[in-house]
Amino acid sequence: GKARLIKILKNVKKGQGGEIMQNQVIGGILGFVVGDALGVPVEFQSREELKANQVMSMRSGGSHGQPKGTWSDDSSMTLCLMESLTNNNLDFNDVCVRFLNWAENGYMTAHGEMFDIGRTTLTAIRKFACGKPPLECGESGEYDNGNGSLMRILPLAFYTLGFKPQERFEIVHNVSRLTHSHQR
Repeated sequence: GKARLIKILKNVKKGQGGEIMQNQVIGGILGFVVGDALGVPVEFQSREELKANQVMSMRSGGSHGQPKGTWSDDSSMTLCLMESLTNNNLDFNDVCVRFLNWAENGYMTAHGEMFDIGRTTLTAIRKFACGKPPLECGESGEYDNGNGSLMRILPLAFYTLGFKPQERFEIVHNVSRLTHSHQR
């Protein structure tokens, strides 16, 4: 898990901004994963509970009973996308292969085991596993429009830097469609 994260970040190519851009990508991804790991033990807690017991350091436990430093499906899927982009540019099939590997084998998890997955994401990954083309896997019903694709798009902010707004929209939309195809 953590060793693979370091390897991915070392493979980040220098973008248009050179080393400064590379540092921003690494900082953004590391910040995302650390923030996620801070949030896993307090997921589903109320605002009142969090105000009374603020998160000031890594914790274990929570609704999933995970050890300190464990990141969630948000980070795992972000890392799958990040690794795919750094190795293959934008290849929807490759991204879905990595999502499937995460769901089935704990790929890109902190401890080699996937402990949570959303219903819409699971449905899409199962469709892909059964041979559905990647851009046809995402559910499109009104109740399938959760935040499951929003959580993993940070790498696309860096990947699409310098693209025209419409091109950026299309890329983000298509990556979202891999699991969540509703227009919202």
